[in-house]
Amino acid sequence: MQLLIAFLHHLAVLTVLASSLTCVLLLRQSFDLVTARRLGRIDMINGIAATLVLVVGLIRVAYLEKGTDYYFHNGPFIAKLALYGLASVLSLVPTLEIMRWRAFLKQGQLPAVLPQKLVRMRAVAYGQLACVIGMMVFAALAARGIDW
Repeated sequence: MQLLIAFLHHLAVLTVLASSLTCVLLLRQSFDLVTARRLGRIDMINGIAATLVLVVGLIRVAYLEKGTDYYFHNGPFIAKLALYGLASVLSLVPTLEIMRWRAFLKQGQLPAVLPQKLVRMRAVAYGQLACVIGMMVFAALAARGIDW
C-alpha cells in the first residue's frame, strides 16, 4: 500500500510539472480558440493534480513515512510547503482568467484577451514551474534527512 501511495504522489507531481510546462508552451503560441480550450483543460488537470499532491502527500506524512514530528521540524520540508503555497497562489492568476473565458468558449468564440494578460499568464506559468522544481529539490533533501 505504501508503494502504491508513493507512486500516486509522484505521478501527481509529474502531472503538475507536465501541465505547468504545457501551459508555458501553449502561452508561447498564437492565441486562438484551440489554444484557449487547451489552456482550460490543462488548468483543470493542473488543479486536480495539485490537489492530489497535497492530499496524498499529507497522508504519506501523517501515516506512511517518517511522521509529522520529523517532517514538520525539517527545514527543507517547510520550504517545500511554502513553495506549494506560492505555486497555489500563483495558479489563481491563470485560473481566474480562464474562468472568464468559459462563456465565450462554450459559444465557440475566442475571448478578447489583452496581450499583457497572456504575458502575465506565461510569467506565472514559469513561476509555477520554478516552484515545482524547487519542491522536488526540497523533497529530496527532506527525505534524506538533510536539514538546516
